[in-house]
Amino acid sequence: MTFSKNTKELLAHITEASNNTLKRPMDLGALLEVSRQNDKQVVLEELAFISKFLIKTMEIIKRIGQNGEGYDKLYGEFSSNVVKSRELISSIIESAPIDVKTLFKSQYLFLNPTAMENIMKLYHDLSWYKNYLIDHRTNA
Repeated sequence: MTFSKNTKELLAHITEASNNTLKRPMDLGALLEVSRQNDKQVVLEELAFISKFLIKTMEIIKRIGQNGEGYDKLYGEFSSNVVKSRELISSIIESAPIDVKTLFKSQYLFLNPTAMENIMKLYHDLSWYKNYLIDHRTNA
């Protein structure tokens, strides 16, 4: 997918803000581009919010372990938000070019361990997008 100048610039800003730690920058760029082209920025922002939540929740889950207090509730919240995030990704890519749809379905939406590993990397990048939005919010 070819990115517009705006998407390239935004992706460069997010990459810089993350100290070059993005794990799936081209796929983040595809989501940025497709959401802009199809007026799905609000959906992308919701996905970014959920992604930040999922990254933080996974850190807590790993820290407290399965026997930790609150694990079951956290894991339930984590699981339900993974489902919601997958629905949001599907919504964003529904009008995307076929190659983008195919990529996202195979890399992120299949229910297998590799897709889960990939989607966690995408959540990482989306959380940096959310950080960027927070840092560059203007008061109107």
